Amino acid sequence: MRAFLVSVVALSLLTSLAGLRSAGGGQADRPANVPKEVRALEGSFVGAWTMYGIDDKGDVIKRFTWTDTIKSTGVEVKNDRAYIKWVNEQTFEGRPGPPRKTEGKEGYFLNKDGTLGDYFIETFGMATRMRQLSDTAWSYATPAFPQELTVLGFPKTASGQHVVVKVVTKENNLETHRISRVSTVRWKDKEGKDRVIQFVSLQGYHQRQP
Repeated sequence: MRAFLVSVVALSLLTSLAGLRSAGGGQADRPANVPKEVRALEGSFVGAWTMYGIDDKGDVIKRFTWTDTIKSTGVEVKNDRAYIKWVNEQTFEGRPGPPRKTEGKEGYFLNKDGTLGDYFIETFGMATRMRQLSDTAWSYATPAFPQELTVLGFPKTASGQHVVVKVVTKENNLETHRISRVSTVRWKDKEGKDRVIQFVSLQGYHQRQP
């Protein structure tokens, strides 16, 4: 379940954050050397998500749906990184209890001359680098964890890879990040035959709050 949550959080956080400050954290409390691109990440987003898997026949079905809220809680420049810290709360449909709460970081690696390098997000101590494809599109690829694939309906021996794409749009005058994940998974079925499927395993969005 830990690997599943890592994937869910990392994917749902594939977005620039934007506007909220930590309690008591006014402009004077911030480090003076934080790049403007990192300051621009501060704020709050809300989102809605659907994750897909397979059934016993290998057909794609809906597995989970949830909503979430991301709020930035501070900015830092440390070692070779400049980043914001954030808190994410997820509420899963049909699962009682309080929202799942996760903390992480998002920002940029710094080059030796102090300029911005690759963009990254970090959850559970795992940093993932993102590649900018255009002015409004980003992407990254990760292995599909076996524990996650099992939750999505695949056998324990399944293996695969995820490719995530984010496109930023304006919807009702609000910055909106549309995110999809394409997964390619290989496994053996009950008859021992090789099976391969490529499908959209996650779709959702984050929308900046005024």
